[in-house]
Amino acid sequence: MVKEETPFISPVRKALIPLAGLGTRLFPASKAVKKELFPLITPDGRCQCLLQRLLEEAFSAGVEELGLIVRPGDEALFDSLFKPLEKAVYARLDEQARAEEELLVSYGRRVSYIRQESQEGLGHAVYCARQWIGEEPFLLMLSDHIYVSSGKLSCAQQLLQAFAANGGQSVLSLYPVAGEMVRHYGSATGKWLQGQNNCLQIEKFVEKPSLELARTQLRMSALPPDNFLCIYGQYALNAEIFALLEKQICDNERERGEFQLSGALAKLARQDRLLGYVVEGEHYDTGQPRAYLQSLLGFAHLETVRHTKGGGHEETRRDTKTH
Repeated sequence: MVKEETPFISPVRKALIPLAGLGTRLFPASKAVKKELFPLITPDGRCQCLLQRLLEEAFSAGVEELGLIVRPGDEALFDSLFKPLEKAVYARLDEQARAEEELLVSYGRRVSYIRQESQEGLGHAVYCARQWIGEEPFLLMLSDHIYVSSGKLSCAQQLLQAFAANGGQSVLSLYPVAGEMVRHYGSATGKWLQGQNNCLQIEKFVEKPSLELARTQLRMSALPPDNFLCIYGQYALNAEIFALLEKQICDNERERGEFQLSGALAKLARQDRLLGYVVEGEHYDTGQPRAYLQSLLGFAHLETVRHTKGGGHEETRRDTKTH
């Protein structure tokens, strides 16, 4: 008799996706269409928008409610994704498209809009959700990524399992990056937790370090030379982050003219209150024109090929990512 697995119950009920960015790197297309509504082609040939993919990622992890942080007036633009189609249009959809339409409408019932009145950085955007989050932990996902798991669990679910397994301590998702790319990402180093070969206590966190700084301060054991752990774009955070962000804002502590989340994360790391989890998966950057093009091609050609061996099934993943 096969023993049934106990279903995973998420310790996190709420998720945030910041959508209030100006999209200047994708201008002028972003003038007509919000960048999170840009299209992508899934490996099985469906045409989705980036936001739909993010919603699927969040809800796959057991999240119940999702907050979209938006510029005032943009609610209607995003709400168009969740409003039911006219009956005449719905009638012309095929069966699969109808199922997706019904799923999107159901997502809309679980979505709230949180206004960011002025765009003053990611830390400021997250702080705008303080009242909506309350004292709960939450999942934060950046909107300019496509997240792809290489295992059975989605990337977000992996992260929330690590969050639950470590007593609800704040956790960043990480992945190894070659040295020549490290200057583009927040990067971390620390000590591997005993018995957890993919989770570490973060001791130092640096936003977009130079390769020279990474080589001297951010090296990690078990990684090849000139590879470093960088943020994957997903965070499981405690509500304690809001007190740190509030102090930054009150003290006008800005980085590059904005209130950055990285400053609060660095403070958590110095207090030994921040973990890192190396995700089993890939992510595709959609925040710049060429990266968006390369990511579209890579993600669309990501295939799972099933073949039979000795009566069993084996899955082989082919990733044609070009960046």
